[in-house]
Amino acid sequence: MKMLRVALALSLSAPAWALPVCERTPQVRDAIVRAAGADSCGAVGAAALSRVTQLNLAGAAMDSLKAGDFDGLASLDWLDLEGNRLTSLPAGIFRGLASLRVLYLHGNGLTSLPAGAFDGLASLQWLKLDGNRLTALPAGAFDGLASLRVLLLHGNGLTSLPAGIFDGLASLETLWLRDNGLTALPAGAFRGLASLERLTLRGNGLTSLPAGIFDGLASLEGLWLRDNGLTALPAGAFRGLASLETLTLSGNRLTELPAGIFDGLASL
Repeated sequence: MKMLRVALALSLSAPAWALPVCERTPQVRDAIVRAAGADSCGAVGAAALSRVTQLNLAGAAMDSLKAGDFDGLASLDWLDLEGNRLTSLPAGIFRGLASLRVLYLHGNGLTSLPAGAFDGLASLQWLKLDGNRLTALPAGAFDGLASLRVLLLHGNGLTSLPAGIFDGLASLETLWLRDNGLTALPAGAFRGLASLERLTLRGNGLTSLPAGIFDGLASLEGLWLRDNGLTALPAGAFRGLASLETLTLSGNRLTELPAGIFDGLASL
């Protein structure tokens, strides 16, 4: 009977690889206890962890996270980390969150992202990284996020984008890059974003656009290019944007426009 009780206790505890709930960052620990409806961190086993679907850690005054803070949260659907004081993320911090659809990281002080930060988040639809201090993105940062619909990167300090950074985001509908420090865009930066409806690049330092930069964006309805330093537009810059309804170009340094630059914009 004693051996049976031990076996039962082991079956209800977290997996051997998981960081025990009581050893996690205090704010994370307490949020898990509340979400699991438990009396204490010691009462939260693997079964309870696997039933947690939401964690609200917004404004929790966290300076850092521990590797393993979110271990065992296989059903987590929504994770809000906005408005903390995070400057970095541990490698693999979101590992195993295969059900996660919404991840809010905005309003922190993140200066960089670890390589593979979002690996395995195949269900992710919303990713908010705005209002941080990111100056660069690691190559492949968003690889595998085939379900992603909204990606918000505005209000950082990005000065450039890695080639192919948005490759594979076939479901992406909204991409906000405004109010960064971008001075140039890599050729083909938005290639393959056939579902993209809203793209804002306002408030950067763009002086020119690569030829064909918006090719293939047949679903695009809003394009914001105001408040840059554009001195010219390439011929055919908006070719094929038949769904475009809103286009802003004010606050640049344009002195002339190519002939026929707005041809075919029947929805504008």
